[in-house]
Amino acid sequence: MILGKKQKIKVRIFIELMGWPEEALNETLKKIVDTIKKKWTVYKEDYSEPEKVGEKMFSSYVEFEAEFSDLKELFAVVLNYGPTVVEILEPTEVYISGSDLQDIMADTSSKVNALDRNVKILSARIKRAEIAKGEGKNGSKIQKEAQNEEKEETSKFTIKK
Repeated sequence: MILGKKQKIKVRIFIELMGWPEEALNETLKKIVDTIKKKWTVYKEDYSEPEKVGEKMFSSYVEFEAEFSDLKELFAVVLNYGPTVVEILEPTEVYISGSDLQDIMADTSSKVNALDRNVKILSARIKRAEIAKGEGKNGSKIQKEAQNEEKEETSKFTIKK
């Protein structure tokens, strides 16, 4: 089936969160779904009760169905909210133009690069914090190197929103 303007993509999405305090999980999940509702049709929301995972952590999820007018919209939700599961309910086949596929790939690449940059920045900060615990004369030198690495990583990317 070729996806036309009147044909929507219907999906079932699961978004899971882990964290604490327990009360914050479903509040955060509701905020996520409310944000998605501002742009797209969402229905059949079902929130789980938070379950204890380990000593302090809790896990909860929301399951909902939504409609999107095209794959670009669906991919925007996937990239921004990282659902655990996305099940395509309708249609069973979808046509995508080269231009739309190119846009989706560019958005995906941008998101991956931003995540990579953030990991490198956090790694440099962790390295600095470990050094600050007491490494003597070498600590200052290594700390400056970590700061330089962080500056380099920050300046490499400009994220377009």
